Amino acid sequence: MCQTFISNIRTGGVDLEMFPISQQVTYKYYIGRYALYHGRLKQAQEYLLFAFKRCHAQQWHNKRLILHYLIPTRIILGYFPTTQLLEKYQLVGPYLNLIQLIRSGNIHGYLQHIKKYFKYFYHHLTLLLLRERGTVLVWRCLIKNLYSTKQRLGVNTHVISFKDCYKAFKLSMRRKQRIPFGADDLECILVSLISQGYVRGYIQHQRQRLIVSKVNAFPPISAVRLHVEKYNESLMEDHLIHAQPALPKEIEDFMRE
Repeated sequence: MCQTFISNIRTGGVDLEMFPISQQVTYKYYIGRYALYHGRLKQAQEYLLFAFKRCHAQQWHNKRLILHYLIPTRIILGYFPTTQLLEKYQLVGPYLNLIQLIRSGNIHGYLQHIKKYFKYFYHHLTLLLLRERGTVLVWRCLIKNLYSTKQRLGVNTHVISFKDCYKAFKLSMRRKQRIPFGADDLECILVSLISQGYVRGYIQHQRQRLIVSKVNAFPPISAVRLHVEKYNESLMEDHLIHAQPALPKEIEDFMRE
């Protein structure tokens, strides 16, 4: 229904600028949320940012409502809100420490923070986004901090052994014994970070080590291109309408009565 409504507006030649700015803001807010729920973060950011910027300055509650969805979207895209913004709209609790935990690569602290504000994130349907995709950012920052530490110590910074990575994950997860995954899982995490573009380098499997690039080994999160699955929603809707199984004859007869 939502996609049909949006498609009709786009194909019907409707000029949104003809409508009052309040209605434009409302429309952009809702299609921004729709895009967010479908994992289209770039699109969601565009619509929600429009809604936030064009929403009247005196509409504090409405601007705060937009930020519930805009902030987590931009965090995953690598744009962190300022402390001043969080204080102004009373969103320090859910997000200030969250951002610090991402930057520090603190896996345990990050997951505990998500758990602490479970109701807030769950209510705004951003829990899975931050729980799944946000954790990847924490991994990236953890490896980057390990790399920076090796730089300060004057060690060969472009070679990071799996053993050092394992120790870093163990410390970050506050595990006194073993972490809940093995060497193969750790390698999968490193391969994932490389394939997604969060780390530039390659894996030497036989020597059990990560070789990072000598140039811009950890590009800014905002510069990383997101890989998302794409669906032809118009085709899906057409399929649902025309490819449904026929109703049994007895039900059709009952409906005619």
